[in-house]
Amino acid sequence: MPVIALTGATGFIGTSVVEALESAGTGARLRLLVRERPGRMLPESLTRHETVSGSLADRAALERLVADADAVIHIAAAVAGNLAADFEATNITGTRRLLDALAAAAPDAHLVQLSSLAARYPELSWYASSKRAAEELVQARARRFTVVRPPAVYGPRDPALAGFWRALARGWLIRLGPASARFSLLYAGDLAETVARLIAHGPAGQVVSVSGPHPEGGWNWPAVAETASRIRRAPVRTVPVPSTALKAVAAVGPIAARLRGAGAMLSPGKARELLHHDWVCDNLQLERLLAWQPNTRLEAVLPTLPGWSDP
Repeated sequence: MPVIALTGATGFIGTSVVEALESAGTGARLRLLVRERPGRMLPESLTRHETVSGSLADRAALERLVADADAVIHIAAAVAGNLAADFEATNITGTRRLLDALAAAAPDAHLVQLSSLAARYPELSWYASSKRAAEELVQARARRFTVVRPPAVYGPRDPALAGFWRALARGWLIRLGPASARFSLLYAGDLAETVARLIAHGPAGQVVSVSGPHPEGGWNWPAVAETASRIRRAPVRTVPVPSTALKAVAAVGPIAARLRGAGAMLSPGKARELLHHDWVCDNLQLERLLAWQPNTRLEAVLPTLPGWSDP
């Protein structure tokens, strides 16, 4: 029975990947890295699998996680922080520790690293830079690997975008970026299916981008507004957030987050990401590898997203 180990399995994307691996019907044994927290209850979909208590900072736990694994899916990442070091600790140092564990306990395992389209522009933010550095570590050190770069990922389990979808359901599109921006979107279930298919395919030895269906040239804000208007059968008005206002709020974001003892989701780097005009990617490499591509359309799942059903 093959063994597939996962980091980040308890998160928004990780739980979808676990379900996709179960649905694939491979009979694989899943082993999940779980950080224990007081009062934490794992979803039922995870409790039926083997777990290893620990984190990316725990070398012994990582070796237990990957021991004799046939494949390892690395999803865990820092997406919020107040300093560059906050991202480096998880995204770079954590990846390096995982690679050390693989070298010691499962050198021939296929490592699927979930990166980000942000890695295409490492100069924009601490997050983007850390994800690019992690990709380079994997390419330099892993014997058998596939790196996956998704764009913005959305789905029914993600609370982070609930406010955006709720406003859209009420007829207001809050535009956080330039009017000229174009971007790709990817449904979480499609990303999970992509990962499961890549595990079955075997290592590609390259960075593979993945995108959901979008209009020619990518999504833009008017296309999102028109789609939402069609679903709600009423007009949607766009409310642009001025770049100066976004930058001002982002400038104090890390300070406010530090006072709360948390990591900032909105920082100067994140503002630069939001204000960037080109976040479009394609599935050309993916189609060549798998003869398949994601097919879930935004309009088909929009009413299921958090905030939409309770406007």
